Amino acid sequence: MYQIFLLDIDNTLLDFDAAEKHGFEKLIESYGIEYCSRMLEEYKKLNRDLWDLLEQEKISRDELLNTRFTRLFRSFGLDINGEEAESRYRLHLGEGADLLPHTKETLLHLKQKGKKLYPASNGVYNTQIQRLKKAEIYDLFDGMFISERIGYEKPSRSFFEYCFSNIPDFSKESTLMVGDSLSSDIQGAVNSGIDSCFICSPDAPATTKATYQITDLSELINLDL
Repeated sequence: MYQIFLLDIDNTLLDFDAAEKHGFEKLIESYGIEYCSRMLEEYKKLNRDLWDLLEQEKISRDELLNTRFTRLFRSFGLDINGEEAESRYRLHLGEGADLLPHTKETLLHLKQKGKKLYPASNGVYNTQIQRLKKAEIYDLFDGMFISERIGYEKPSRSFFEYCFSNIPDFSKESTLMVGDSLSSDIQGAVNSGIDSCFICSPDAPATTKATYQITDLSELINLDL
């Protein structure tokens, strides 16, 4: 049924939670600040709120990346240059390339069946490419769709229309968007008129927004009708 797979990267192919924790700990260490888990939790909440605003097109990417650490450190009474902190964090985040279970095996299976695979990610281009290469799955893809290069974020229709126009022999009917976010991956698929597959924890409630709902990437093999 599906010949083209658009695949989110973070917490779909690669373990972003682990990469984020590693990157944040290294950032804090680089400033000689004593790390505490509350600081990470505050960062994650602030970061998620800003990404939500970006996906809703209420703020720009530059505003998100250049202010999130300024805001975080200020809330802890620390006067640290946010843009410099972003650069340091980005270097450490790029080291996080832990594959989620069954990722490489699933991608190899799909490639062997002649499927076209494309990462479709809201992220910084160089960081995402570095992580895919470090995880040794970069060469399995037929192209790269990263929001920083595209100029639009999921769930914008413009993001998906860019992808569609840059996939040879594209057809909506044979395309599946796979990701862990209802607000960006799945809503983006709905907005652009393609099928979607929501990857979630086993205890997540069922959703009617996605065409399919799975708990492990390997289940894609069974959807390949």
